[in-house]
Amino acid sequence: MRKTLLSALAVAVLLGTSSVCPAQNSASEGLKPLVTISFSGYDELFSDIGFIGKLSDNPELSKGLEAMLKMLTQGKGLTGLDTKRPWGAVIETDGQNFPVHGFVPVTELKPLLEVLGPHIGEAKDAGDGVFEIQTQARPVFVKQKGDWAFICPTKEALDKVPDDPTKVLGGLNEKYDLAVRVAVKNVPPPFRQMLAAQLQLGAQAGMQQMPDESDEQYAIRTKVAKQMLEQTTTVINELDSMLIGFAIDSEAGTSYLDVEITALEGTKTAEGFAKAGGAKTNFAGFLMPEAALTANWSGKLADSDIAQSKAAIETMRAKALAELDNQGLSDEETKQAKQLLDDLMDVILKTIESGTIDGGAALMLGSDTLTLLAGGYLADGAKLEKVFKDLVALAKEEDPAVADVVKLDAEKHQGVSFHALTLPMPPGPDTDKIVPLVGEQLNAVVGIGEKEVYLSLGRDAAAKLKEAIDKSKAAPGKEVPPMQLSVAVGPIAKFVAQMGEEDARPIAAMIAAALEQAGGKDHVTLVSTPVERGVKVKLEIEEGILKVLGSLSKQAVPGGPPPGAPGF
Repeated sequence: MRKTLLSALAVAVLLGTSSVCPAQNSASEGLKPLVTISFSGYDELFSDIGFIGKLSDNPELSKGLEAMLKMLTQGKGLTGLDTKRPWGAVIETDGQNFPVHGFVPVTELKPLLEVLGPHIGEAKDAGDGVFEIQTQARPVFVKQKGDWAFICPTKEALDKVPDDPTKVLGGLNEKYDLAVRVAVKNVPPPFRQMLAAQLQLGAQAGMQQMPDESDEQYAIRTKVAKQMLEQTTTVINELDSMLIGFAIDSEAGTSYLDVEITALEGTKTAEGFAKAGGAKTNFAGFLMPEAALTANWSGKLADSDIAQSKAAIETMRAKALAELDNQGLSDEETKQAKQLLDDLMDVILKTIESGTIDGGAALMLGSDTLTLLAGGYLADGAKLEKVFKDLVALAKEEDPAVADVVKLDAEKHQGVSFHALTLPMPPGPDTDKIVPLVGEQLNAVVGIGEKEVYLSLGRDAAAKLKEAIDKSKAAPGKEVPPMQLSVAVGPIAKFVAQMGEEDARPIAAMIAAALEQAGGKDHVTLVSTPVERGVKVKLEIEEGILKVLGSLSKQAVPGGPPPGAPGF
């Protein structure tokens, strides 16, 4: 803990000015916040550390760290710091200049600077209550105003700091332990133009025609690249703000990371975000609580996304059709293959043109089970079924033994045709470990309905797929977040301990054993939810995983004061 949080804040202030124009003596009028950094404070930090310590049977973890801090400060601790209030830093702009300041709550500044002197540098009296600290990069200036210590890159900038700096935090300190908010809309136009120009140059560098690329393929690839560049430039000019925030919630027993992006009102980007709202799915049956992994996605594609996706598919089509000419097939075989490829691409394009995305997936893991399920919306199931059956027919002509592997129309369930595949397990070093999980043969099911396609493989492939379909049909049009993913770490750790690489098994076994006591609270979830003119993605970690992380920290920082540490 050689650097304190205060010194880290000073570094942040320096970095905030080192990559932009130095702040000049401009009037504060017209300044707009560009980057805001919020830290909830010293007490909140050590409260969170204490929570992790309790989870990991290391209740003295926070006290041990505080003892280390006292050792580094000759037993004084952070004298003069107000431990209850938040810290922050702000970069502002008037379009040309970028004044920056940081702030830390204090009861008395001078004693705090004396304690930190060996770690951040000596604080020299610069007059008018200002202290100058010479860092490796450049000097910074610190002054107490009321019960706040302000840090600025110039002495003059200290005259312009606010009386209450917490107003600029906008409540971030109450919601997050640490957060960074970027007001993208306040980035000066010249800098936006500079970024767009750099993207343009980068795109042009990759626009050269490849030696093995036909004129048609090159034209399609160029079109896709231009569409992507235009879309990226549009987003750069239409974003309102970006936020990243991290917190530990001791009451809920979780930690979470939020990423939130919003667009300016009335823009195409805001319109695209709005389409994510009110998502409904016909594949809710894949959200299985007992699964090691479960996912669901649903929503509407924006017009720009449809155009870009269609161009990408056309690129794939052109390249694949060209490749067929090089496969040594007869004219008739090439014609058949191209027709099948065209039909498949038509199904994909029709689905994209519908603007609908909807689907789900699940992975079941156990000591004797491995089953993977997936399903999704399809615009033309009948055409896909024809393509599939034509492919099987061609395969049978080449190898009659395919008839023993594929059984078309094995059964029908809820309007979905099941085509069963039975694949022999290939010999290999891990075959004897896989067989107990999936059986002597790998069973797979391809299911095709009027507007849906499914795939299931592993043990009880058909039964598990039926279960997912039944639950989905029982809750059609269910309202859901646009995207959600949940991973149960315990079952996956057990699987890795059984099947993983030799050097990974001991660690996986240790994690699996620790999570056995978590009572099912071993999930990592990722959920996307709509917000006004934007979207928020939350990554959340449950209590059991926090306990494992705390146990690892126990090995690094034993609980309790180190020998010889001063008392509290």
